[in-house]
Amino acid sequence: MRITIIIIILTIQVGCKNRNETNIKSENSAITELTKCNYNNEAITKYHILTNKAEIAICDGDFDRASKNYSLAFREIKKPFGPDVYNAALSNQLSNNLDERNLNLQLLINNSDDLSLLKSIFVNTYIDENLWNSFIEKRTTEYDSRLRNEFKSIWERDQLFRPKYDTHDDTIQANRIINMNRILSITDSLGFPSQIELGFRKSLRGQNHDVVLVHTSQRRSSNKNIIDLEPILCKAVNEGRFDPEQAISYLHFQNDKDKGNFEVYSTWQYRHHLLPDSLNNKIWLPNLNKEKYESANRIRKKWNADQLDDIATKSDFNSKSNISFIFTSVMTFIENMPTDLTLEEALEQYKMTTSDKRPFEKSKIR
Repeated sequence: MRITIIIIILTIQVGCKNRNETNIKSENSAITELTKCNYNNEAITKYHILTNKAEIAICDGDFDRASKNYSLAFREIKKPFGPDVYNAALSNQLSNNLDERNLNLQLLINNSDDLSLLKSIFVNTYIDENLWNSFIEKRTTEYDSRLRNEFKSIWERDQLFRPKYDTHDDTIQANRIINMNRILSITDSLGFPSQIELGFRKSLRGQNHDVVLVHTSQRRSSNKNIIDLEPILCKAVNEGRFDPEQAISYLHFQNDKDKGNFEVYSTWQYRHHLLPDSLNNKIWLPNLNKEKYESANRIRKKWNADQLDDIATKSDFNSKSNISFIFTSVMTFIENMPTDLTLEEALEQYKMTTSDKRPFEKSKIR
């Protein structure tokens, strides 16, 4: 009965919400014409330059240099992103900067409501239970609990009736519009909802309402009447409220050809139990021509996102390291071939699936 009432309310609201989103879309188009997504926040640009330097230092095994770059970066932003604080904690652990590690861990604990993942990584591997408990005793809530709970509800509303697209697509769309308009209303009053107000998720990546942005960008790829996320994300990234890599990803999904090449630059590995490790562990990259490669790097630099060479370096490090650092620019897909293939069949399939890609070679990055 309760679900039926919710559906009726959503159906009543959808006409109004559809008009609202259309109006917002038009206004944002005008904003885009005025701003052209010009970045002018030098502190946030510096933050991302320094965190990228820290990640490259991690790939070089220089954890002390990584720690120093994270420390400098955190001075440039109101509240750093969860993966950066986590990487800083690990870097400080591995470089024996234990006071800094403790500050990083306390920040992570104060901004999280589910500590199971964090505890599983640090306790009994790097710290003992007593030290962990001392962090818990000093724990304070450094986020807006009410707003955090509301945005968890936004995630739940988005997931209602998915994936019943054949029978409930109108309601799914109505929910998406209601959610998107709520995100925009919070943005107007507080700024784009981010780690500043909401703290960190269990995974330390993104926020619950990011699912709304994903589905909005996917809808826009086939319907340009759907709101354009570019001016919204541009402002959020420029204010240190949104990860540039996520922005690149969603703008890639929007598929607005006139905006340029938002290259996600995923990496691939193809595996079969009969193949040698030299093939199973090999990193494969999109085989972009020079023009597309340089175009993607120009856009990425504008958005404070990683350059493609750096993504390849971080992908290679992740494939070989047993330490779980988080690099948000790295999107690795591992495809396991059917186990019943013979060695000859596996080699043939491997050759075919990699024919449109290029292998990562550290000494020959573009």
